[in-house]
Amino acid sequence: MPVFAYKVKNSDGELITGVLEFNNEEEVIKELRNKNYFIIDITQPSALDKNLSLKTGFSLFNRVTARDLTIFTRQFSILINSGMSLIEALGVLIDQTVNKKFKSILIDVRNNIESGLSLSEALQKHKNIFSKLFVSMINAGEMGGVLDKTLNDLAIFLEKENDIQIKIRNKTAYPKFVMSFAFVVVLVLIIFIIPIFQSSYESLGAQLPLLTRIVINLGKALKTIWFYIGAIIVFFGGRYLIRKAAGTPKGKYFFDNIKMHLPKFGDLIRKIALSRFARTLGILLSAGVPILRSLEIVKGVSNNIIIDNAVNEIKDSIRSGENIAIPLSRYNIFPPMFIQMVNVGEKSGTLDVMLNKVADFYDNEIASSIDILMTVLEPLMLLVVAAIIAIVVVAMYLPMFRIYQYIS
Repeated sequence: MPVFAYKVKNSDGELITGVLEFNNEEEVIKELRNKNYFIIDITQPSALDKNLSLKTGFSLFNRVTARDLTIFTRQFSILINSGMSLIEALGVLIDQTVNKKFKSILIDVRNNIESGLSLSEALQKHKNIFSKLFVSMINAGEMGGVLDKTLNDLAIFLEKENDIQIKIRNKTAYPKFVMSFAFVVVLVLIIFIIPIFQSSYESLGAQLPLLTRIVINLGKALKTIWFYIGAIIVFFGGRYLIRKAAGTPKGKYFFDNIKMHLPKFGDLIRKIALSRFARTLGILLSAGVPILRSLEIVKGVSNNIIIDNAVNEIKDSIRSGENIAIPLSRYNIFPPMFIQMVNVGEKSGTLDVMLNKVADFYDNEIASSIDILMTVLEPLMLLVVAAIIAIVVVAMYLPMFRIYQYIS
C-alpha cells in the first residue's frame, strides 16, 4: 500500500508531520479532515518526481548508479523529515526498490541498524556504494542531532551533481550521433563502393592517384581480421599505458595540467573541479564535520591533483595557524574571486555559506559554458564530417580526371 507523508496544523496551530498508508491521496485527505486538521502538504515519496524513480530493474548489469543513490537520498530525506524512524523509512524504500543489488544493500543496512549499529556505521560497510563524503556527512548529522537537515543537504548536493552530468550527456548526444553516423558512412564507402570503382579503373590501365591508393588499401585492411586484432591491441594497450602513467603523481599532474589547458574544454573542466571542491567542502563544514577531517574527505572529490596538492597545503597552513586563502593563492587553478570569497568567509565565520555560494556561481557558469561549447561544437562537427566524406569522394573520382587527361 502506498505511503504518504503529510504536514498539517491542529486546532491550536501546532505543526504536525507524519505518514499514513492508504490506497490513494483522497483517502489520506479524508482521514486528516476527519481529525479536524488543516492540511498544508501531502507528498507520496514514491512519486516525488515523474522523471525520477528507484525502479532500476533495467540498469546495466543491475548496478547501483549515481542516479539511484541521488533518488534514494532525496526520498530518505523526505521520509525522515516526515517523522519516520530509520527502520520504517528504510522499509518503505526497500519495498519500492526494484534494483536487486540496491535492495539487498538496503536490507543489509537495515539489519545492521537493528543489530545496534548507527546509520553511518551500517552505510560504511558498503564503501563501493556510499562514498566517504556520504558516510561522513551522515555521521556528522547523527552526532549533531540534525540527520534530517544533513540528509536534505546531501540530497541537494547529489541532485546538483546529477544535473550537471545529465546536462553534459544530453548536450554531447548530438555530436556523438553525428560522428557515429559519419563513421558508418565512410566505412560503407571505403569497404563496398571504392572497390567497384577500383576494378573499373584498373581495366582501363590507368595508374591510380596516391590518395585513391591510400583509401583502397585502407578498405582492404578493414576487410581483414588482422586489422581489427591490431586495433584492439593498440586501443587496450594504449589505454592500459595511459592509466598506468596517470596512476603516478607525476603522470596524474601531467594529464590534469593538459586537460586544464585544452582550448574551451579546459575552462569547463576547471569550473567543474572548482564547483565540486567548493560544494563538497561547504556541505561538510555546514554539517559540522571538523575542517581538517573535511579537507581529508574533499581530497580526490574534484578528481584533480592540482586541487589535491592545494588541499595538502591548506591542512598544513591550518595546523600552523595560517588562513586558508594563503595556500590557495599559490595555485593558478583558483581564480582571485574564489580566493577572495574564501578569505571573507573565513574571517566572518561563514566559510560554509561562502563556499556554497561559490559552488552555485560555478554551477551557473558550467551550464553557460556547456551551452556555448555545444553551440560552437555542433557546426564544427558537421564541417569535420563533411571534410572526411569529401576526401573519400574525391579519392573515388580523382582517377576519372586522370583518365580524361590520358585520353586527351
